[in-house]
Amino acid sequence: MDGINNSNNSVISLSPLHNRTKTEKEPIGVIMGKNVTVHNKSEAKLLKLSAEADAGPSTVAHAATFEEATRTIERFLKNNSGNELLSTLGMTAEGRIVLLAEQDECQQPKLRRALEQQLEALLPENIARALKEREVENTVSTEFKTLVNFRNRTLRDRQIRNRLMELERQYTSEFKKLDELTTTEITVLDAALTTGSNEPDEPFAEYRFRNEFTQDRWKFIDNRKSGAIKPKDFYMSNVIARQFKLSFDSFGWLLELPKIIDREMMTNQKTIETLIEHQKDYDSDAFMSAFLETTVNGKSTVNVARDLGLIIERITVSYNGKLVKSIDEPITIRHVKHRFDVHVHVRPDKALYDSI
Repeated sequence: MDGINNSNNSVISLSPLHNRTKTEKEPIGVIMGKNVTVHNKSEAKLLKLSAEADAGPSTVAHAATFEEATRTIERFLKNNSGNELLSTLGMTAEGRIVLLAEQDECQQPKLRRALEQQLEALLPENIARALKEREVENTVSTEFKTLVNFRNRTLRDRQIRNRLMELERQYTSEFKKLDELTTTEITVLDAALTTGSNEPDEPFAEYRFRNEFTQDRWKFIDNRKSGAIKPKDFYMSNVIARQFKLSFDSFGWLLELPKIIDREMMTNQKTIETLIEHQKDYDSDAFMSAFLETTVNGKSTVNVARDLGLIIERITVSYNGKLVKSIDEPITIRHVKHRFDVHVHVRPDKALYDSI
Protein backbone atom coordinates (compact mmCIF):
# COMPACT_ATOMS: atom_id res chain seq x y z
CA MET A 1 0.00 0.00 0.00
CA ASP A 2 1.01 3.58 -0.29
CA GLY A 3 2.62 6.02 2.13
CA ILE A 4 2.54 9.78 1.61
CA ASN A 5 5.99 11.16 2.32
CA ASN A 6 6.89 14.25 0.36
CA SER A 7 9.57 15.46 2.70
CA ASN A 8 12.69 15.34 0.59
CA ASN A 9 14.20 14.29 -2.70
CA SER A 10 15.01 10.58 -2.73
CA VAL A 11 18.45 9.28 -3.56
CA ILE A 12 20.06 5.88 -3.35
CA SER A 13 23.13 7.13 -1.48
CA LEU A 14 21.75 7.94 1.95
CA SER A 15 23.22 10.84 3.87
CA PRO A 16 22.79 11.74 7.57
CA LEU A 17 19.71 13.52 8.84
CA HIS A 18 18.20 16.68 7.55
CA ASN A 19 15.31 18.59 9.13
CA ARG A 20 12.81 16.34 11.05
CA THR A 21 12.33 14.74 14.89
CA LYS A 22 10.66 12.31 17.29
CA THR A 23 8.74 12.14 20.55
CA GLU A 24 7.55 8.82 21.97
CA LYS A 25 4.10 7.88 23.17
CA GLU A 26 2.88 6.66 26.55
CA PRO A 27 1.11 3.28 26.51
CA ILE A 28 -1.60 1.93 28.74
CA GLY A 29 -2.33 -1.72 29.52
CA VAL A 30 -0.20 -4.83 29.75
CA ILE A 31 2.37 -5.83 27.15
CA MET A 32 2.85 -9.59 27.08
CA GLY A 33 -0.19 -11.37 25.67
CA LYS A 34 -2.29 -8.24 25.11
CA ASN A 35 -2.50 -5.28 22.83
CA VAL A 36 -0.97 -2.01 23.96
CA THR A 37 -2.59 1.28 23.06
CA VAL A 38 -0.06 4.09 22.95
CA HIS A 39 -1.11 7.67 23.61
CA ASN A 40 0.72 10.91 23.18
CA LYS A 41 3.77 11.34 25.38
CA SER A 42 7.52 10.76 25.30
CA GLU A 43 9.84 7.78 26.04
CA ALA A 44 7.72 4.66 26.39
CA LYS A 45 6.71 3.62 29.92
CA LEU A 46 5.74 0.43 28.25
CA LEU A 47 4.45 -1.57 31.18
CA LYS A 48 3.02 1.06 33.51
CA LEU A 49 5.66 -0.34 35.81
CA SER A 50 5.07 0.03 39.54
CA ALA A 51 7.72 1.31 41.90
CA GLU A 52 7.95 -2.18 43.36
CA ALA A 53 9.27 -3.50 40.05
CA ASP A 54 12.54 -1.67 40.63
CA ALA A 55 12.88 -2.54 44.30
CA GLY A 56 13.58 -6.26 44.24
CA PRO A 57 16.51 -7.85 46.09
CA SER A 58 19.90 -7.96 44.40
CA THR A 59 22.56 -10.65 44.57
CA VAL A 60 25.36 -8.27 43.63
CA ALA A 61 26.99 -5.71 45.91
CA HIS A 62 25.74 -2.74 43.87
CA ALA A 63 24.06 -1.97 40.58
CA ALA A 64 26.84 -1.96 37.99
CA THR A 65 27.24 0.92 35.58
CA PHE A 66 27.58 0.39 31.85
CA GLU A 67 31.30 1.10 32.10
CA GLU A 68 31.79 -1.35 35.00
CA ALA A 69 29.86 -4.09 33.26
CA THR A 70 31.86 -3.54 30.08
CA ARG A 71 35.17 -3.75 31.97
CA THR A 72 34.04 -6.94 33.72
CA ILE A 73 33.17 -8.58 30.41
CA GLU A 74 36.41 -7.48 28.77
CA ARG A 75 38.45 -8.91 31.67
CA PHE A 76 36.74 -12.26 31.21
CA LEU A 77 37.17 -12.21 27.43
CA LYS A 78 40.87 -11.46 27.81
CA ASN A 79 41.43 -14.90 29.33
CA ASN A 80 38.66 -16.87 27.63
CA SER A 81 37.50 -17.55 24.09
CA GLY A 82 34.24 -15.62 24.33
CA ASN A 83 32.44 -18.60 22.80
CA GLU A 84 31.23 -19.87 26.16
CA LEU A 85 27.44 -20.11 26.24
CA LEU A 86 25.79 -17.51 28.46
CA SER A 87 23.92 -20.34 30.18
CA THR A 88 27.26 -21.70 31.44
CA LEU A 89 28.40 -18.46 33.11
CA GLY A 90 27.78 -16.76 36.45
CA MET A 91 29.19 -13.95 38.57
CA THR A 92 30.69 -13.97 42.05
CA ALA A 93 30.04 -11.43 44.81
CA GLU A 94 33.46 -9.99 43.97
CA GLY A 95 32.28 -9.17 40.46
CA ARG A 96 34.14 -11.88 38.52
CA ILE A 97 32.52 -13.79 35.65
CA VAL A 98 33.07 -17.51 36.21
CA LEU A 99 32.18 -20.83 34.64
CA LEU A 100 29.29 -22.34 36.59
CA ALA A 101 30.65 -25.85 36.16
CA GLU A 102 33.66 -24.88 38.27
CA GLN A 103 31.51 -23.58 41.15
CA ASP A 104 29.59 -25.22 43.98
CA GLU A 105 26.33 -26.58 42.55
CA CYS A 106 24.11 -25.06 45.25
CA GLN A 107 25.60 -21.61 44.51
CA GLN A 108 25.04 -21.78 40.75
CA PRO A 109 21.50 -20.25 40.65
CA LYS A 110 22.69 -17.25 42.70
CA LEU A 111 25.78 -16.82 40.52
CA ARG A 112 23.62 -17.06 37.43
CA ARG A 113 21.22 -14.37 38.64
CA ALA A 114 24.12 -12.12 39.61
CA LEU A 115 25.43 -12.28 36.02
CA GLU A 116 22.02 -11.47 34.59
CA GLN A 117 21.80 -8.39 36.80
CA GLN A 118 25.24 -7.36 35.60
CA LEU A 119 24.17 -7.79 31.98
CA GLU A 120 21.21 -5.48 32.62
CA ALA A 121 23.72 -2.67 33.08
CA LEU A 122 24.54 -2.89 29.36
CA LEU A 123 20.99 -1.79 28.53
CA PRO A 124 20.04 1.90 28.37
CA GLU A 125 19.61 3.60 31.76
CA ASN A 126 16.14 4.97 30.99
CA ILE A 127 14.60 1.50 30.58
CA ALA A 128 12.73 0.34 33.70
CA ARG A 129 14.28 -2.59 35.54
CA ALA A 130 11.39 -5.00 34.89
CA LEU A 131 11.73 -4.38 31.14
CA LYS A 132 15.51 -4.85 31.34
CA GLU A 133 15.00 -8.15 33.13
CA ARG A 134 12.69 -9.36 30.38
CA GLU A 135 15.07 -8.24 27.63
CA VAL A 136 17.97 -10.04 29.30
CA GLU A 137 15.86 -13.16 29.80
CA ASN A 138 14.66 -13.10 26.19
CA THR A 139 18.07 -12.53 24.68
CA VAL A 140 19.95 -14.95 26.92
CA SER A 141 17.44 -17.75 26.34
CA THR A 142 17.13 -17.36 22.57
CA GLU A 143 19.48 -16.07 19.89
CA PHE A 144 22.22 -14.50 22.04
CA LYS A 145 24.08 -17.64 23.01
CA THR A 146 27.53 -16.30 23.86
CA LEU A 147 28.84 -13.43 25.95
CA VAL A 148 30.45 -11.86 22.88
CA ASN A 149 27.17 -11.92 20.98
CA PHE A 150 25.30 -10.38 23.88
CA ARG A 151 27.87 -7.64 24.31
CA ASN A 152 27.83 -6.84 20.60
CA ARG A 153 24.04 -6.80 20.38
CA THR A 154 23.64 -4.56 23.40
CA LEU A 155 26.16 -2.15 21.89
CA ARG A 156 24.12 -2.10 18.67
CA ASP A 157 20.94 -1.55 20.68
CA ARG A 158 22.59 1.44 22.34
CA GLN A 159 23.70 2.85 18.97
CA ILE A 160 20.18 2.55 17.56
CA ARG A 161 18.65 4.24 20.60
CA ASN A 162 21.13 7.08 20.19
CA ARG A 163 20.00 7.40 16.59
CA LEU A 164 16.38 7.53 17.68
CA MET A 165 17.18 10.25 20.20
CA GLU A 166 18.76 12.20 17.36
CA LEU A 167 15.51 11.80 15.44
CA GLU A 168 13.68 13.24 18.45
CA ARG A 169 15.80 16.36 18.20
CA GLN A 170 15.59 16.59 14.42
CA TYR A 171 11.83 16.08 14.07
CA THR A 172 10.28 17.77 17.08
CA SER A 173 7.38 19.51 15.34
CA GLU A 174 6.50 16.52 13.16
CA PHE A 175 6.32 14.10 16.07
CA LYS A 176 4.31 16.59 18.08
CA LYS A 177 1.78 16.67 15.24
CA LEU A 178 1.85 12.87 15.01
CA ASP A 179 1.00 12.76 18.73
CA GLU A 180 -1.93 15.11 18.25
CA LEU A 181 -3.43 13.32 15.28
CA THR A 182 -2.89 9.59 15.88
CA THR A 183 -2.85 6.69 18.34
CA THR A 184 -0.62 3.61 17.99
CA GLU A 185 -1.46 0.04 18.94
CA ILE A 186 1.18 -2.68 19.22
CA THR A 187 -0.32 -6.17 18.86
CA VAL A 188 0.90 -9.58 19.99
CA LEU A 189 1.43 -10.54 16.34
CA ASP A 190 4.33 -8.08 15.89
CA ALA A 191 2.04 -5.63 14.09
CA ALA A 192 1.99 -1.89 14.74
CA LEU A 193 -1.12 0.09 13.83
CA THR A 194 -1.14 3.89 13.89
CA THR A 195 -4.53 5.46 13.16
CA GLY A 196 -6.30 8.78 13.50
CA SER A 197 -9.01 10.97 12.04
CA ASN A 198 -10.45 14.45 12.44
CA GLU A 199 -13.32 15.29 14.78
CA PRO A 200 -16.80 14.82 13.24
CA ASP A 201 -17.36 18.57 12.80
CA GLU A 202 -14.06 19.04 10.95
CA PRO A 203 -13.18 18.28 7.30
CA PHE A 204 -12.63 14.56 6.86
CA ALA A 205 -9.03 13.40 7.28
CA GLU A 206 -7.78 9.89 8.04
CA TYR A 207 -4.40 8.37 8.86
CA ARG A 208 -3.64 4.66 8.76
CA PHE A 209 -0.21 3.01 9.04
CA ARG A 210 0.01 -0.75 9.54
CA ASN A 211 3.43 -2.42 9.59
CA GLU A 212 5.21 -5.42 11.09
CA PHE A 213 8.66 -5.47 12.69
CA THR A 214 10.83 -8.48 13.44
CA GLN A 215 14.53 -8.68 14.21
CA ASP A 216 15.73 -8.93 10.62
CA ARG A 217 12.75 -7.95 8.46
CA TRP A 218 10.28 -5.07 8.39
CA LYS A 219 7.04 -5.28 6.41
CA PHE A 220 5.41 -2.05 5.29
CA ILE A 221 1.87 -3.17 4.61
CA ASP A 222 -0.62 -0.28 4.55
CA ASN A 223 0.55 3.33 4.88
CA ARG A 224 -1.71 6.15 3.79
CA LYS A 225 -3.20 9.55 4.53
CA SER A 226 -6.47 10.61 2.95
CA GLY A 227 -8.92 13.48 2.95
CA ALA A 228 -8.15 17.00 4.21
CA ILE A 229 -4.65 16.20 5.41
CA LYS A 230 -1.53 18.34 5.36
CA PRO A 231 1.15 16.05 3.87
CA LYS A 232 4.00 17.72 5.75
CA ASP A 233 2.44 17.63 9.22
CA PHE A 234 4.38 14.40 9.73
CA TYR A 235 5.93 11.77 7.49
CA MET A 236 5.77 8.02 7.11
CA SER A 237 9.39 7.81 8.24
CA ASN A 238 8.38 9.41 11.57
CA VAL A 239 5.70 6.77 12.03
CA ILE A 240 8.12 3.95 11.24
CA ALA A 241 10.71 5.20 13.73
CA ARG A 242 8.08 5.24 16.46
CA GLN A 243 6.46 1.92 15.58
CA PHE A 244 9.85 0.19 15.36
CA LYS A 245 10.95 1.14 18.85
CA LEU A 246 7.57 0.56 20.47
CA SER A 247 7.26 -2.87 18.83
CA PHE A 248 10.67 -4.06 20.00
CA ASP A 249 10.31 -2.65 23.51
CA SER A 250 6.82 -4.14 23.81
CA PHE A 251 8.16 -7.64 23.17
CA GLY A 252 11.29 -7.25 25.27
CA TRP A 253 13.68 -7.36 22.31
CA LEU A 254 16.95 -5.50 21.95
CA LEU A 255 16.72 -3.10 19.02
CA GLU A 256 17.89 -4.63 15.73
CA LEU A 257 18.13 -3.12 12.26
CA PRO A 258 16.49 -5.04 9.43
CA LYS A 259 18.21 -6.80 6.57
CA ILE A 260 15.14 -6.46 4.32
CA ILE A 261 12.30 -3.95 4.13
CA ASP A 262 9.28 -5.37 2.30
CA ARG A 263 6.86 -3.09 0.46
CA GLU A 264 3.83 -5.35 0.28
CA MET A 265 0.70 -5.44 -1.91
CA MET A 266 1.31 -2.09 -3.54
CA THR A 267 -1.56 -0.25 -5.23
CA ASN A 268 -0.12 3.14 -6.18
CA GLN A 269 -0.62 3.60 -9.92
CA LYS A 270 2.79 5.14 -10.61
CA THR A 271 4.49 2.31 -8.71
CA ILE A 272 2.57 -0.35 -10.64
CA GLU A 273 3.33 1.38 -13.94
CA THR A 274 7.04 1.35 -13.08
CA LEU A 275 6.91 -2.35 -12.21
CA ILE A 276 5.17 -3.09 -15.51
CA GLU A 277 7.57 -0.92 -17.49
CA HIS A 278 10.55 -2.82 -16.06
CA GLN A 279 9.01 -6.29 -16.06
CA LYS A 280 11.97 -7.64 -18.06
CA ASP A 281 14.77 -6.23 -15.88
CA TYR A 282 13.99 -6.26 -12.15
CA ASP A 283 17.65 -6.99 -11.38
CA SER A 284 18.88 -3.90 -13.23
CA ASP A 285 20.19 -0.60 -11.89
CA ALA A 286 17.65 1.14 -14.12
CA PHE A 287 14.73 -0.44 -12.31
CA MET A 288 16.27 0.16 -8.88
CA SER A 289 16.72 3.85 -9.67
CA ALA A 290 13.23 4.16 -11.16
CA PHE A 291 11.56 2.55 -8.15
CA LEU A 292 13.52 4.42 -5.47
CA GLU A 293 13.58 7.82 -7.16
CA THR A 294 10.22 8.15 -8.95
CA THR A 295 7.59 6.15 -7.00
CA VAL A 296 5.83 7.04 -3.74
CA ASN A 297 6.68 3.64 -2.27
CA GLY A 298 10.32 3.92 -3.25
CA LYS A 299 10.79 7.47 -2.03
CA SER A 300 9.23 6.77 1.36
CA THR A 301 11.48 3.71 1.74
CA VAL A 302 14.51 5.86 0.96
CA ASN A 303 13.42 8.35 3.62
CA VAL A 304 12.99 5.60 6.23
CA ALA A 305 16.41 4.17 5.37
CA ARG A 306 18.05 7.57 5.59
CA ASP A 307 16.48 8.36 8.96
CA LEU A 308 17.39 5.01 10.51
CA GLY A 309 20.92 5.03 9.08
CA LEU A 310 20.54 2.24 6.53
CA ILE A 311 22.21 1.83 3.14
CA ILE A 312 20.09 0.38 0.35
CA GLU A 313 22.16 -2.28 -1.44
CA ARG A 314 19.70 -3.83 -3.90
CA ILE A 315 16.04 -4.59 -4.45
CA THR A 316 14.22 -7.74 -5.52
CA VAL A 317 10.64 -8.27 -6.70
CA SER A 318 7.95 -10.86 -5.94
CA TYR A 319 4.94 -11.37 -8.19
CA ASN A 320 2.03 -13.43 -6.85
CA GLY A 321 4.23 -14.38 -3.90
CA LYS A 322 7.12 -15.69 -6.00
CA LEU A 323 10.51 -14.03 -6.47
CA VAL A 324 11.03 -13.05 -10.11
CA LYS A 325 13.78 -11.39 -12.11
CA SER A 326 11.42 -10.77 -15.01
CA ILE A 327 7.85 -11.43 -16.09
CA ASP A 328 7.22 -12.79 -19.57
CA GLU A 329 3.42 -12.79 -19.60
CA PRO A 330 1.50 -9.67 -20.64
CA ILE A 331 0.35 -7.71 -17.59
CA THR A 332 -1.87 -4.65 -17.28
CA ILE A 333 -2.37 -2.27 -14.38
CA ARG A 334 -6.01 -3.30 -13.94
CA HIS A 335 -5.06 -6.85 -12.97
CA VAL A 336 -1.93 -6.52 -10.86
CA LYS A 337 -2.85 -4.45 -7.81
CA HIS A 338 -1.84 -6.30 -4.63
CA ARG A 339 0.23 -8.78 -6.66
CA PHE A 340 3.62 -7.07 -6.40
CA ASP A 341 5.94 -6.97 -3.41
CA VAL A 342 9.29 -5.20 -3.54
CA HIS A 343 12.04 -6.27 -1.14
CA VAL A 344 14.59 -3.59 -0.29
CA HIS A 345 17.85 -5.12 0.98
CA VAL A 346 19.65 -2.87 3.45
CA ARG A 347 22.66 -2.77 5.77
CA PRO A 348 23.73 -0.42 8.58
CA ASP A 349 25.66 2.64 7.49
CA LYS A 350 29.21 2.20 8.81
CA ALA A 351 29.45 5.95 9.30
CA LEU A 352 26.75 5.68 11.99
CA TYR A 353 27.03 2.15 13.36
CA ASP A 354 30.09 0.18 14.44
CA SER A 355 30.51 -3.28 12.91
CA ILE A 356 29.52 -6.14 15.19
